[in-house]
Amino acid sequence: MRPESIRRFDLFFLASLALLVVGFAISFDATVATVQAQTAARGLQFGTGFTATVFALVLAIDLLLWFLISRKGVSLAKWLLVLLFVIDLFGLPSLVTGHLSAPKMVSLLRIALEAAAIGFLFPADAKAWFAGSPAAEPGDPDQPA
Repeated sequence: MRPESIRRFDLFFLASLALLVVGFAISFDATVATVQAQTAARGLQFGTGFTATVFALVLAIDLLLWFLISRKGVSLAKWLLVLLFVIDLFGLPSLVTGHLSAPKMVSLLRIALEAAAIGFLFPADAKAWFAGSPAAEPGDPDQPA
């Protein structure tokens, strides 16, 4: 049975992914317009399909990391998630400056949920999970009597 910290990680991280999808949906047109403008300046033509594909890849990577962390206890995946989160924090100043729009609020909430989720990867029961010896819980049906 997975430790309580890992179950809490699941809740917070999957909620942050749900907000990632919501944020992408509500800012899709603006994101596509930005991609088109930036690529047109370089003589390229990327738009809706490219934007959706990149988003799907990002979501797939996040889901793979979640699976490896939550279901398999892979420590490397935990550290990759932490690294990606730190990289994501570099965009934080642009979220808190200027007009606070709905997509910005969703992104800020998503970052907060992901930070909380990552925090649940470091208590003692989670460390034992990543070490391959999850702590037994009282009344755990998976543990021998």
